[in-house]
Amino acid sequence: MLHDIHTRALRRAAKILGGEDNLRTHLGATEIDYSSWLGQKELPRNIFLRLVDIITDEEVRQVTSYARR
Repeated sequence: MLHDIHTRALRRAAKILGGEDNLRTHLGATEIDYSSWLGQKELPRNIFLRLVDIITDEEVRQVTSYARR
């Protein structure tokens, strides 16, 4: 289950930033690192927390934008 959460966070953050290449660049990760994270390797805690920040910032932006309407 933990791996599923990590994979979902990677995919959501990539979507927010405009794709996997942009996310890898943002994280300073290699293609090998990224692929291993999508595979069975567990995400490093600092990477997971950065993904959470990306996702949370986007959610706050959306709520703020909606509230201003």
